[in-house]
Amino acid sequence: KSTVTFDTLDDAWIDWYISTGEPMDKAGAYAIQGEGGRFIEGYDGDVDTIMGLSVSLTRQLIAGITGDSDD
Repeated sequence: KSTVTFDTLDDAWIDWYISTGEPMDKAGAYAIQGEGGRFIEGYDGDVDTIMGLSVSLTRQLIAGITGDSDD
């Protein structure tokens, strides 16, 4: 679980962001790793999860299937 906190945005910033086209194909209409990252005040959790896929969780799941570990 991850949470993201956004700064307060005025209409001019929102209009600018929409004009970039970035939010049009994003879940949640922003990309923390892109222009949308400008508007983030902070986050708790795994930034990979916020971007879409937790690399550490994926490794754990694969290790559970294959019996391998990074340890």
